[in-house]
Amino acid sequence: MFRKRERFERSDVPRETPYTNVIGVVVLVVVFVALAMTVMAVWNRVTLESRLGANDLTDSLSAQAKASAADGYVASSDELESTLFLTVSSAAADAGGTQLSDARILTVNKTQGTAVLATVPVSAEVTSGETVTTLAGLCAQSGADACVAPLSAASGVRFKHVVVATGDVLEKAVQIVGASKVNLVGEASDLLGLMRTDMDASDLLAFAETVSGVGLGNIQRTEASLVTDPDQAEAGFQAIDKTALCLTLGTIVAAS
Repeated sequence: MFRKRERFERSDVPRETPYTNVIGVVVLVVVFVALAMTVMAVWNRVTLESRLGANDLTDSLSAQAKASAADGYVASSDELESTLFLTVSSAAADAGGTQLSDARILTVNKTQGTAVLATVPVSAEVTSGETVTTLAGLCAQSGADACVAPLSAASGVRFKHVVVATGDVLEKAVQIVGASKVNLVGEASDLLGLMRTDMDASDLLAFAETVSGVGLGNIQRTEASLVTDPDQAEAGFQAIDKTALCLTLGTIVAAS
């Protein structure tokens, strides 16, 4: 007689449970969330990195004409570095319609260890091509990048660097002193999130160290004077008093 074969369940075969589908869904959700977070982190890093070494701002600096001193004055022989800070409603490149709220020129005298920060009224007259307008008007029409060369010509100051930001970043810049060039994006994310500049990581760290060496509290603060432009009297435009500003910044001195 044949014996009835006994059936045994294999222990290595997964058993179906009421929670199998639920567990599968949870695993998929966790995977997608992790993937989304990774993509977001990479995107944020790329975005922050793009704020440094902006080619359009480098081109804007290259478009500056050579600065010249008025009669009776000569360029200072000290080692000077001027940086233009433009505070705007949007720091994006080529942002037409951008509102300019503040323009400042920081000139550091590395020879003497001093610095002067001059505020330029946004109502100051500038010329772009054959169009005469205000600094704020030019920014609104063509974006902050388009203001660099015209403001250089109007102020008589040649800028080495430019920072376009949505807030005051000077104090935040000083706080990155000692940061690693390799990890700058991570260590200075708050700063980079507000600005765009021609400076690369090395330039920005060097700038921060220079300003820190002078001390924020030791920076002389002033405002550029405006004078009536006879050629634009009917339009009501006022030009920057270039000689007075450059003397205050120390970029020119009286000829001996």
